[in-house]
Amino acid sequence: MTLPAPKLVATKKSEQNRAMIDPWTVVHFATGLAFGLTETPIRWVFPLATAYEVVEQFAERTEVGKELFETSGPEVVHNAIFDLVVFAVGHGLGKHWNQTG
Repeated sequence: MTLPAPKLVATKKSEQNRAMIDPWTVVHFATGLAFGLTETPIRWVFPLATAYEVVEQFAERTEVGKELFETSGPEVVHNAIFDLVVFAVGHGLGKHWNQTG
């Protein structure tokens, strides 16, 4: 079985873990934004977000993980990295919002 080439944006559920940007990207951004708005230090939450991505990589390689995440396999590395980037951007925007007075 040959897997399709990675894409920039997932336009179908079947492309979810094969593209850099998918609907879950919004969730990662919103989570970072929420932590920034609540002024939770990035040094506390970024390691948690990273740990989540690592656990997800391992989980999605198991049948239980595939069923839990409703996916056919693990996400591509650039998707996981982009999830962390948008998490950090969301955190920064939330923190910045609080500083606008």
